[in-house]
Amino acid sequence: MEKNIKILWDLQQIDLKLLDIEKRINEIPNKKRSLEEKLRLLNEEKNFKEDCRNKLIQEKERREKEIEQESEKIKMVESRLSHIRNQKDYLEMRKKIELAKKSNKLREDELLKKMEEIEQQNKMLEEYMISYNEEKNRIEEALMVFDNELKELLAQKDEIMLKRNAVAEELDAATLKTYEHLRANCRGVGVSRARNESCEGCFMNLPPQLYNMVLKGDKLYHCPFCQRYLIYIPEEKE
Repeated sequence: MEKNIKILWDLQQIDLKLLDIEKRINEIPNKKRSLEEKLRLLNEEKNFKEDCRNKLIQEKERREKEIEQESEKIKMVESRLSHIRNQKDYLEMRKKIELAKKSNKLREDELLKKMEEIEQQNKMLEEYMISYNEEKNRIEEALMVFDNELKELLAQKDEIMLKRNAVAEELDAATLKTYEHLRANCRGVGVSRARNESCEGCFMNLPPQLYNMVLKGDKLYHCPFCQRYLIYIPEEKE
């Protein structure tokens, strides 16, 4: 039975390593989601700034088209002036042309303002893109680190599982079944060390007679409180 005690302890140590690895594996998706959310918000901010600049460009192009169309109309009207014989009609037409030119001049002034705004937006966007790219690269590198860490942890888990299966096969079926049941119901820990007359799994004091029997190491015993297997490991073998 002493063999089973050692095998159980070895199996428990392997399972504790697996618990730690699985915990780290399960933490990675949440860490990645946090970074992915930061990246999403960062991209939204960049897109918003680009949209504002693009709207100004669209407005500028619209103004340019209006000015061009209105200039063509003015030229056409001016070309017909020489054919007008009535003085009154001529003066009225001249007045309309002058008003049209003034309106076009206002459009040109607005166009210049739009061009200045676009220039400012481009400069601000150019400066912003420096910090954007730095932050984007930082986040993407961090995501890559997590991806690599996940691959490494999964590889470690596979390797440890092979070792676990080999160790578990050395236990008799009944003991293994009990251990797996205890592990499933005791937060992954089916074996507890007996030390200083207490169970280190539930920290309850053990009956002196039971503790002395556990110390002998010739038979498997359960903690009367948490039901875990009790194993005594001498200090020098920890």
